[in-house]
Amino acid sequence: MTMLQFRKTKNPKLPRIDGQELMELPPVSALVAIEPEDWKGSAFLIEDEMFFGRAEECKIAISDTFASHRHARIFLDDDSFFLEDLTSTNGTFVNGEKIDKPYLLKRRDRIQIGNTILVVS
Repeated sequence: MTMLQFRKTKNPKLPRIDGQELMELPPVSALVAIEPEDWKGSAFLIEDEMFFGRAEECKIAISDTFASHRHARIFLDDDSFFLEDLTSTNGTFVNGEKIDKPYLLKRRDRIQIGNTILVVS
């Protein structure tokens, strides 16, 4: 009779960038709105650089008094997308945390600007 012993494999430590773990997920490609209700389900393809805010020239124009004219931007760096707050008055939040430096976006991250919430997919 042969006895086999199974051990739980350890998850390898993933590299970190500025305190953020890299996740082995497919690259991010879109944002899907979940708030406000009239935007729910709207999808926006992520571009190399795109701006959020109340200004008309923003790719994602947010008509919310809590959003600055040029509130935040997404930009591409080394094949990864980052979200950056552009010194907005009310801040940009990812997963409930206010960001103060460029944030490496991952799938399922929740971006909140004012009352607008977008999920990274």
